Amino acid sequence: MADDPERLVTDALRAQATSTNAGFAAHVPVAEEPPAPMPAWWVLGLALLLGLAAGTVAAVITLG
Repeated sequence: MADDPERLVTDALRAQATSTNAGFAAHVPVAEEPPAPMPAWWVLGLALLLGLAAGTVAAVITLG
């Protein structure tokens, strides 16, 4: 009965499954995610505010 190839494969797989720590994974530290890039609307809004501030300063200097 031990010469049956299916039986040999079954026994080998069963021995391998019981000899490893099946179901238990080693703790692997997770790398932190890099910060997400700034959205385009945020950059455009900041550029608009900076332009308005520069225009206001130029107008105050010119009119003053």
